[in-house]
Amino acid sequence: MRTRGELEIEARRLEQRAREVRLVPSNRIENSLPVAGLGTAPLFTFPEGSVKLYAPGNSEPVLTTRIIRHVEASECSAGFEYKLMAEEFISDAHGKLVRHYDPIDLVTSDHVLDVLTAGFQRLDEDRFREQVEPVGIRIEANGFTQAEHAEAVAEVERYASEMDLSASARMRVKSATIDFLEGRLETGDFVARTVARQERFAVVQRAVLSRQITESIEI
Repeated sequence: MRTRGELEIEARRLEQRAREVRLVPSNRIENSLPVAGLGTAPLFTFPEGSVKLYAPGNSEPVLTTRIIRHVEASECSAGFEYKLMAEEFISDAHGKLVRHYDPIDLVTSDHVLDVLTAGFQRLDEDRFREQVEPVGIRIEANGFTQAEHAEAVAEVERYASEMDLSASARMRVKSATIDFLEGRLETGDFVARTVARQERFAVVQRAVLSRQITESIEI
């Protein structure tokens, strides 16, 4: 898990790399950034993410989405424009590829820190969702006693404890956890709100263009 300071250091490194690539003649580079007509290699590639998709009442995932995200840079009148790109590969329960989505632009900003932060935030969302969604499905399918409800809350809180949350944020997460387990808060909303409460993402962000991809299952 990278701290806010580490994200800022990485952002400065990427800005420097973009400037250096722009100054290299195109006949000296085969794989480079999409800057000033050069190549198309990513400026930064994130670790792969994955999201499991469940059918109603089914505790086993029916689809798994593997997500590859990277940062691209292109030159513009103001300097550079950075984009968070995502490509998805969807497999069935047996691991067979059933669908593929070409890379699309999720976030665009003049500031690479915005795009870098958005990428790591989505990685945290993937990880947290994979942990908590089975808990919600189990509760929804089987109901719960008071003791089972307390155990489920404790389980979700244990997953959230791995995050960079302040004391006040942890209190809000506990309240949101109860809403999530009792069906008053959708899984995606709960996950996104919890991850966004981390201290490394809490700094006020500049306005960026953002897109969210969702996958639904019809039975």
